[in-house]
Amino acid sequence: MANDPAKSIKVLSIDGGGIRGIIPAIIVDAIQQRLGKEPWQSFDLIAGTSTGGIITVGIGTACNNGKPYSPQQLVDLYVQNGAAIFKKNIFTPEKEILLPKYSPAGLEGVLKKFFGETELKSAFTPLLVSSYDLQSQLPFFFKSHKIYLSDDYNWWVRDIARATSAAPTFFPPFHLARGKQDYALVDGGVFVNNPSMAAYVEARRLYPAAPKVTVVSVGTGDRQDHIKYADAKDWGLLGWAKHIIPVLMDSVSEAVDYELQSLPECTNHRLQVPNLPKDAADMDNVTPGNIANLQTIAKNYVATHATDIDNACVDLKAGRGSDMPGIGRKPN
Repeated sequence: MANDPAKSIKVLSIDGGGIRGIIPAIIVDAIQQRLGKEPWQSFDLIAGTSTGGIITVGIGTACNNGKPYSPQQLVDLYVQNGAAIFKKNIFTPEKEILLPKYSPAGLEGVLKKFFGETELKSAFTPLLVSSYDLQSQLPFFFKSHKIYLSDDYNWWVRDIARATSAAPTFFPPFHLARGKQDYALVDGGVFVNNPSMAAYVEARRLYPAAPKVTVVSVGTGDRQDHIKYADAKDWGLLGWAKHIIPVLMDSVSEAVDYELQSLPECTNHRLQVPNLPKDAADMDNVTPGNIANLQTIAKNYVATHATDIDNACVDLKAGRGSDMPGIGRKPN
């Protein structure tokens, strides 16, 4: 491993949030436009959870005819395919009481279309994508940089995207099996919806001599649907089932922000849309009006928080702080 101690390690972290992935995709596009380089050329590690995991493998692997997708192409993925991923019908309200709200067929079809036969070993920079294994009751991370130790760490990108986005109550777990490897994976958002702390720790493991780590952490919007005591005090299993996933995801994200800000050797740029309107907060609201609204919200954030994005880009302009032989390869 080559290491230049004069440079900081650059980390990009992308939150989960379903269709709200439109927001970080537009913000990452703004970063790319400012730097004039693709994300894999600017970051020593890219990490994502759930919808952020889909963006991570989209911008970080050779899934687009030997090249990565651009952030804008991933915006188009959500805009054009959101309704197919979260496909509702007249039975959806009744079905979600006893079964996953959505069939995985729509999601899997979109992932196969966009990622095809791409393997994780095609990563252009180290990637970290989170999931959670129900069978072992342990966090499960897909790590592209471990493939060079063993092929056991290599998986189809479409399977990684499916595993990281298997949000409980929304989609069934994903069964990932090969030989003696057997996992029942769900959305990593149940423990690390904001993966920036996990990404920071992984960067420290990859680049132990680095004096500083710069983290650019991109959120999917700060939800404002506060739950009142009077509403929650009588909830049982059914009452909590609808709300527990958003509560878990939001609380984890906010705790990570606090932790990273306290590390003197870490510069954390948190790019998060504040006060996300209630009608835009649901991760499966794929009405044409909401999809258009999410794009407007993200573009307004880019315009009104230009200074925050510019400040992050100042720290990124020097480029990647380290290179790992055999991992970062340029697209054809």
